[in-house]
Amino acid sequence: VGAALPVDVLVYEEKTLSAILRVISSGLVKLWSALTLLGFYQNRRCAVRVLQTSPFLLALSGNSRELVL
Repeated sequence: VGAALPVDVLVYEEKTLSAILRVISSGLVKLWSALTLLGFYQNRRCAVRVLQTSPFLLALSGNSRELVL
């Protein structure tokens, strides 16, 4: 309520309960703050863990630490 921020859910995996969200860079702090303050969803406790952020979508497609040559 009070402000709106366009956020796109690019991928959501029900099995792992993980998602890739896209937001414009000027909205990153607002989104991060909103996710941090989220404690309940549909009367159930929840927590959000940010695993990775990147200004480039391609960078999220793989993990260089798991790269096998």
